[in-house]
Amino acid sequence: MNSLAHSLVAANAGIIIFFSGIVTPVVFKVLKPQLAGKYLRAFFPRFYITLFATTIAAALVTFDQTIQSVLIVVAALFLLSLWPITPAINKATDSSEHIKFKVLHTLSVIILMGQLATFIYLLVKWKI
Repeated sequence: MNSLAHSLVAANAGIIIFFSGIVTPVVFKVLKPQLAGKYLRAFFPRFYITLFATTIAAALVTFDQTIQSVLIVVAALFLLSLWPITPAINKATDSSEHIKFKVLHTLSVIILMGQLATFIYLLVKWKI
């Protein structure tokens, strides 16, 4: 059992839940659409880079090779979301390609929820 890996995975799950459940709804409720978009475009790269870095750190300090491999895949998905998915979402928004935006945004949400599910699974497996 590696408490640093567990703590990082738990923190990542918390970050995703906090962002999805609190930050995003507040941003869209409080800010005008143009400002909300500007904020989210600045936020998402930092979000994905932070989650990538902490997931890689958890992978590097875990003793279980299977869990390490799973965490590396999850980390790679954060990079995939950072690039090319997020720039493609922004481009679709800027060019008013609503269907393309919806497909890409849905894909990014599915990936993020899969990552969250993986983190929760690992926490349950570790009995935290």
